[in-house]
Amino acid sequence: MAGVPLQTTIQSASAVEDLVRARRRLQAWIEANDFAGYEPYDILNSPYLSGRLPRRWPINILLIQMGKRFAGLKIRRSLSVPPSKNPKALGLLLSAYCALNRCDEDTRRVAEVLKSELIRLRSPDTAFFCWGYDWDFYSLRGPVMSAFSPNAIATYFCARGLLDMAEVFADTEALDMAESAARFFLHRLNRSVDSQDHLCFSYTPGNFSVIYNSSALVGAFLARMARISKNRRYTDLARRAMRFLVSSQRSDGSWFYGEKSRQHWIDHFHTGYNLCALHEYGESSGDRSFEPALMQGYTFYKEHFFESTGAPKYFHNLLYPIDIHSCAQGILTSLTFASRDNSAFDHAINMARWVVANMQADDGSFYFQRHRFWTNRTPYMRWGQAWMFSALSRLELDIGLDRAFRQPGRRTC
Repeated sequence: MAGVPLQTTIQSASAVEDLVRARRRLQAWIEANDFAGYEPYDILNSPYLSGRLPRRWPINILLIQMGKRFAGLKIRRSLSVPPSKNPKALGLLLSAYCALNRCDEDTRRVAEVLKSELIRLRSPDTAFFCWGYDWDFYSLRGPVMSAFSPNAIATYFCARGLLDMAEVFADTEALDMAESAARFFLHRLNRSVDSQDHLCFSYTPGNFSVIYNSSALVGAFLARMARISKNRRYTDLARRAMRFLVSSQRSDGSWFYGEKSRQHWIDHFHTGYNLCALHEYGESSGDRSFEPALMQGYTFYKEHFFESTGAPKYFHNLLYPIDIHSCAQGILTSLTFASRDNSAFDHAINMARWVVANMQADDGSFYFQRHRFWTNRTPYMRWGQAWMFSALSRLELDIGLDRAFRQPGRRTC
């Protein structure tokens, strides 16, 4: 497999132009598909699997796992699974277009389209703006969710995109929607842990799960909203959520996915979520008390989740499958820590070059996963394309900001 050594410092104009071209090719693919696509867990959207039997345990689990692991485009099309618009994907794309607008690209029109879609696809019968996924989800080790029922993760990424839009375009409607999502977190999510010092938000309003990354992201969003709204309650809840996250950190700096024994795995992108949530909280609140835990977690992340070629591991102790979500999160997490780690910025650039060389298809989309002996080339929209578009857009913005810092007077992107 091709590889770009991490030790190589890449700042040449040609290397940057290659990454910009990769982003534009992906953008063209996303827009040509009108932001709609397939998902690893969407197999039950087939009209042939709409009856009661496919949704009975364990048939539902088996079908979803088959759809994720083995059913590519041909099988989905033969089963008439419709391409659909996933709210979380739209939130990620909205953040990416906001980053590109800061690079002097006029993306206001497409941002308005995405906002309209988020309004249309909000979870039904709720007083607050919140979002879920566009398929029924069944899991042995996580929550069970019906299509479009709200959950913390989807709502976080949609609300974050709206807050980005509010800041970039001074869009008051987007700000109001983000504020409404904050109230959803406060009033609809359960408090799985709730003490004077610690707080864990549930994954959905219908359970009392203890899943570290989702609770941490809710806390990070509340801290960001508190900076805008001056709401001290948001600040208190965010601080308690971060205390709980840090209290759940293992002695080596890592986190399990969740509290239950069946959730004791350590993977790339959920670890990245935790680290970015702690960072976002600190930047928004000015509270640096969690810095030691943050850097211990980042040290574990950097030492355990990458091959020397730049390939991101899925688990801390296993390389395969090389997953596009892990690739994108690796770029984003490295960029997040560039102010703390002098090597992180070049790491992000070299990793992006590796991903483009090894995971991008001729049509501009990105493969789902590379396994040891085979590759799943299915271009999932939310899981892969939206994440990589977010990562490459953020990288493009940060490259411009870095050059402007080094050479004052140059355009930012």
